Amino acid sequence: MKQSRSEFWSGEEYDAQYGNYYSDEISFFQDLMLHRNILSLLDVCCGTGLVTIPLSKKLSHAVGIDFSRSMVDFAKSKSSNTSNVTFYEKDAVSFDLKSVFDLIIMTGNAFQAFLSDTDLSSMLENVKKHMHGNSFFVFDCRLPCPKYFETTHNYEYWSSYTSYSGENVDVYGLDSRHPTLSNTMLHRVRREYENGMQYQSYIELKYRSIDEIGDRLEQHGLQLVERYADWKKTTLTESSTSFVGVVRPL
Repeated sequence: MKQSRSEFWSGEEYDAQYGNYYSDEISFFQDLMLHRNILSLLDVCCGTGLVTIPLSKKLSHAVGIDFSRSMVDFAKSKSSNTSNVTFYEKDAVSFDLKSVFDLIIMTGNAFQAFLSDTDLSSMLENVKKHMHGNSFFVFDCRLPCPKYFETTHNYEYWSSYTSYSGENVDVYGLDSRHPTLSNTMLHRVRREYENGMQYQSYIELKYRSIDEIGDRLEQHGLQLVERYADWKKTTLTESSTSFVGVVRPL
């Protein structure tokens, strides 16, 4: 089962809503790049390049891939004056760039978008294929815990933001268990614009435990070498609800 593209229909709207959300991720990677010999980057599920483009300034070259054409097109537009970064419309479960990278990243909890074990395995196999012996793969995801499995019976207000065109947008969500997949949530999203327009989308998120993720990584010749509760490197505990993993080849 493939992830819906409906939530990623507009690169401009994505940046309007989430453009200021990635400072911790950027700082994490800048620190990693400073202390390791990292000259090349692959950003898998890169979106509009919110992380890729700032990091590219310290690299010889960077590549971002995403399955949404709108996201990739906007990333290309934003980086048109940057010569060392390239974006491609490619699916993480089937891409082959025929190259290896010092650092491969996956942010925005995109790890949870691989709903089936088959798709997760394909993605990890592709990541491993683009690594050399000293490469890093770093990703984040939320962990299975009661608060992430709470359901609602009606649309509830989530947040507001200013759209790309300058309008106020109110965001509402309806959360339910996925009808066929275990440990998976279905989030229906409704955006209400000042001019009366509405946009409805949905996203599905799979929740896997750290042990399950570690086992899956090892099946593909990868191992967790560092674990954190967030991008600020908070110590991971039994009560942590999110996870950042730093991975090396076995």
